[in-house]
Order: sequence, then structure tokens, then C-alpha cells
Amino acid sequence: MNTTHTALLMMVIGLAVIVSTLVAGAAFAVARWGGEPTPRCVAASGKAFVTTLTVLAAMLAVVVTAIK
Repeated sequence: MNTTHTALLMMVIGLAVIVSTLVAGAAFAVARWGGEPTPRCVAASGKAFVTTLTVLAAMLAVVVTAIK
């Protein structure tokens, strides 16, 4: 991999983390608007963050393997 591919890969990883953070924030807000107590909202946002990041990391691994 040359430096351009490495930089693009780092950018995609950063984007995946940002998207996961936004999904976690949305999950927290939806749970809070639903009347759930704060600890359950934090748990819901944590699950959403981990699930989203796992799916995006798996997709990234498949794409990187296919491109190589």
C-alpha cells in the first residue's frame, strides 16, 4: 500500500468512528425521549455505538481485502 491508500484508510476509519458516535447520540436521545432513566439511555447508546462500529469495521475489512 502506498501513502495515499494508507491515508484513505485512516480517513475511512475516522469516519466510521464519527458515524458510530452520531448513532450512539441518536440512540441516547430516542431512549431519553421515551422516558427511560439515564443509565438505560447510556446502555442503549453504548450498544448502538459498538454495534455500528462492528458492522462498519467488518465492511471495511471486506473492502480492503477485495481491493488488495
